[in-house]
Amino acid sequence: MFASWEALYKSQAQGLYALVVLPALFLGALAIRGRSLGPGVERYASRFVLVWAIVFACLAIADPIATGPLGWPLLPFVLLGDYRVFALVLVVMAPGRARPLALLEAAAWTFVVPPVAYGCYRGIEALRGPQPETLLWLVYEIAFVALALAMAIWLVPRRVGIERMRVRRYVRAVLGVVVLYYALWGIADVVILRGEDWGWGLRIVPNVLYYGVFVPAAYWLFFASPRAAASTSSHAAR
Repeated sequence: MFASWEALYKSQAQGLYALVVLPALFLGALAIRGRSLGPGVERYASRFVLVWAIVFACLAIADPIATGPLGWPLLPFVLLGDYRVFALVLVVMAPGRARPLALLEAAAWTFVVPPVAYGCYRGIEALRGPQPETLLWLVYEIAFVALALAMAIWLVPRRVGIERMRVRRYVRAVLGVVVLYYALWGIADVVILRGEDWGWGLRIVPNVLYYGVFVPAAYWLFFASPRAAASTSSHAAR
């Protein structure tokens, strides 16, 4: 038994083993299932989404190992975790654009939140003196929630016409998962900054969403919807 939620959160049981299980199972399922995927939400992007899922499921396993037992710096993995979101939604949204341009734009979006969060954090320190690192992460989380919501509300309708409503719904669902785990992290950090131990327990939930659920969910949502629609059409035709 652990003496506190914080002790559990900072243990390898939560910080390593619990985080790698789901992406490992997902990769195993992909290996067993093979490549009979169907067209997906957007036919031209189906191969990209498969490769994306494999790459970032591997990263979800490598991240807690590298930043935990191996002691590598966290920031590059944070940036890659954000990049995977932008790469997925921008490629799926824009079939008419060259894919390298969409991936380059994804890199640009990745570097929007970090300087904003760091600048706000240093501004707070200038006004109120030294602050805990948790506050930096809280500012980052709030900024990312705002950016993801802005993309879902403003950018998606401008990039995806109503004739591609399935793509629009998919991208918004992906961004919804991102808003969920960043918002939960933010709530947990507010609780932690208030000195409440249970905030560390709450933080476990978005960790699992980020490392274990996001990639499989994005993959499943991409490939499941068209098959369901095809099945419905087939039944209606009988």
